[in-house]
Amino acid sequence: MSSLANWQANFKRRYGSFINPMPSDNTVAKFAAFVQQDRRPGENYNFPVKVGNEHGITPNVDGTAFALNAAIDSVLQNAQLDGATLALVGNVPYDVAFKSNNGAGEGSTGGAFMRAFDLKIQSLMESMEFYREISLLYGCGTAAAAAANIGVVNAAVSGANLAAPQVINLTRGSWAPGIWNMMINGLVDVYQANGTTVRDTGVQVQSVDATQCRLTLFKAASAAVVAPGDVIVPAGWRTKSCYGLQALLENVGTILNINAALYPMWKSVQYPAGGALARAKILQMAARMYPNGIKGGGTLFVNGMTFAELAEEADTLQRYTGNTDEVKRQGAESLLYKSPIGNIEVAVHAYMKQGIAMFFKTGTVKRVGSTDVTFRGDGPNDWFFLELPQNAGYQLRVMSNQAPVMEIPYHCAIISGISNTGDVVPA
Repeated sequence: MSSLANWQANFKRRYGSFINPMPSDNTVAKFAAFVQQDRRPGENYNFPVKVGNEHGITPNVDGTAFALNAAIDSVLQNAQLDGATLALVGNVPYDVAFKSNNGAGEGSTGGAFMRAFDLKIQSLMESMEFYREISLLYGCGTAAAAAANIGVVNAAVSGANLAAPQVINLTRGSWAPGIWNMMINGLVDVYQANGTTVRDTGVQVQSVDATQCRLTLFKAASAAVVAPGDVIVPAGWRTKSCYGLQALLENVGTILNINAALYPMWKSVQYPAGGALARAKILQMAARMYPNGIKGGGTLFVNGMTFAELAEEADTLQRYTGNTDEVKRQGAESLLYKSPIGNIEVAVHAYMKQGIAMFFKTGTVKRVGSTDVTFRGDGPNDWFFLELPQNAGYQLRVMSNQAPVMEIPYHCAIISGISNTGDVVPA
């Protein structure tokens, strides 16, 4: 009997083009310039901050040679920080390198879609840019308790423990789907609500359900049980990462050597939205910031659903002169609000949590450290490239040393408690 199986060897295998679905970022790293080379730290990076004016003023109305009150000096404080290092490695076996060197191209051209080293370098760069961005946003700092996180547990859905594995939901406000889409197979640490007491470390993110704020977490032989209120950080980051922008914006104590409880200019404006973000609330935030002397405007980084809510509000308040009977133009790809502190540009950020938005005055946020993302070192071959001494393969390394800083924190703001109609909610 004639059968396709008898003819199988006659047919060739064909391939389409290489597909890379990893998104490019509208990044804080791009917004916050890296300090110029001659200002990069040796021991650390310092800058003086004026936190108090001259006082001791004396009033008088009798026209006499009156006595002057004692002088009360203005106060300067020294802000101090250093960069935090991120290191990422990738291995390429000899056989993989040899095969990919036999020709590369799209479709059926060559024996591989990309040379092994080209693909590995591209992948390492994409991953390092991702980790750099969430470090700048949510780095948990060097204190005993994590000052920020990438998710707060809402509920345990199924699984007796992490070895089962365990399925958990994150809270609506802490859910940032752009982060978790990039974290498949990545490792995280889970702490209790105090940010100090460990549940377990080196836990693998097995899967993500972005429609329900849901993660599947796994660690072999782990008896730990993740519970509501627990916080999640990238593996190894607690006490060993920079303070990210959320931690800096929410700070009410001493950070970078200055106490925000004593000096109001070292404390960011913290505005609770209490629901959907709207034009009126953005202008209220700006009104709170106006007495702080801010001018020149800035950028408000928001989650995609927050942007959608703001754009929908704008649609109800205006009409488009370009509309015709056949075409009705609606929606927006950019939003700009005029305010007492200048123009506020709204920017969508893939990694912003649903419940918050971050505002930064133009030019007040910088990245400080010894180097931005780099594959180059100072060794004999310049590149971070070596042959594995005990294994049949090569290793590539990419490094970074940096931390964000807001030079005038009360010219920046965080909006919390945002909840939008289109938010993904735990189910």
